[in-house]
Amino acid sequence: MIGAGAFAVFALGLRHGADPDHLAAIDNLTRNSFERRPWLSRFCGSLFAGGHSVMVLSIAALVGILGTHLGRYGPEIETAGTWISIVVLVAIALLNLRQLQNGSDRPSGLKTRLLPRALREATSPWVALPVGLLFGFGFETSSQVATYAVAFGAGQGIVGALFVGALFCFGMLCTDTLDSVLVHRLVSDRSSLQMSTLRVWIWSVTLVALAVAGYELAQVLGWQSPVPDIYVSGAIVTSLLVVFAYVFARTRTGRTVPSITLDTST
Repeated sequence: MIGAGAFAVFALGLRHGADPDHLAAIDNLTRNSFERRPWLSRFCGSLFAGGHSVMVLSIAALVGILGTHLGRYGPEIETAGTWISIVVLVAIALLNLRQLQNGSDRPSGLKTRLLPRALREATSPWVALPVGLLFGFGFETSSQVATYAVAFGAGQGIVGALFVGALFCFGMLCTDTLDSVLVHRLVSDRSSLQMSTLRVWIWSVTLVALAVAGYELAQVLGWQSPVPDIYVSGAIVTSLLVVFAYVFARTRTGRTVPSITLDTST
């Protein structure tokens, strides 16, 4: 579990952090806490990833303990998780298309809508910790982590499984932190370009959801990708990084809309 294998798990963690449900949840948490705790709100993604990591590491440890018993069911676990992921991603895409149609300024996530109202509307950045923890209960997360722990930590026991889980969590932390920093910058922006930039952000979440769902569905139906999944994950993360760079370039923290003054001296 060194070299290429370690990088693969880290890259898969980056890809998991780019999950459209993560993006929507972190967007919501960052916006809600911006007025109350503007400085800390930019790290809602880090706190979310911290809470999520508790579940990821717990699942990895369980896989390490059960070892070969879970290994024999690896393909079944992965298939079930993939189908659930497809359904969730399509639902997210449909929700965001409706958001765009209604002129909303924030992306929507399926799991966020299922949270208790107190968590959805909380204004403390620290709420990101329990929200991230609750997101870890999703079967698509459990199946992914179990599959990776079996594939990359086979024969290494609980220590190997936890190492796999930690690498995965580190990748997820990087993407989720970058996401909340991006949203913080979006919310801080006061320029005339804000609304058009926000629509680009929502469209990005929607298209990522549809692209990943389509790719996973094709694989479940028997299509063999000509490139390894790790390259596909890299392409998804790279695409989001391009969007992040675009949003950063379009926003200027604290910039205001130029005012128009009338000359009344004549």
